Amino acid sequence: MLIKNTFRMEIPSVTEQIKEIFIKIFPKENISLLALDKSQSEFEDWDSFAHLQLVSEIEKQFNIRLEYDDIMNVNSLKDFIKLVDDSCKSK
Repeated sequence: MLIKNTFRMEIPSVTEQIKEIFIKIFPKENISLLALDKSQSEFEDWDSFAHLQLVSEIEKQFNIRLEYDDIMNVNSLKDFIKLVDDSCKSK
């Protein structure tokens, strides 16, 4: 007798995973109000150290290595999402 496996694990989207990383680095932010196009200058605590934390967490989460030039041009959550999408596609 074959038993069908109906268990299905939901995998969070890239956007949701990156939002969670942002909330981890910027705990004052509200995840439901976090705009994808909110720029670096709009985050009170997004300095060079926070930028490195974001990059490190994202690389770890998605098992990727981001290029230095790309990292330096990221200025928003949306930029990180595009960068991760592009990096994952090129794997």
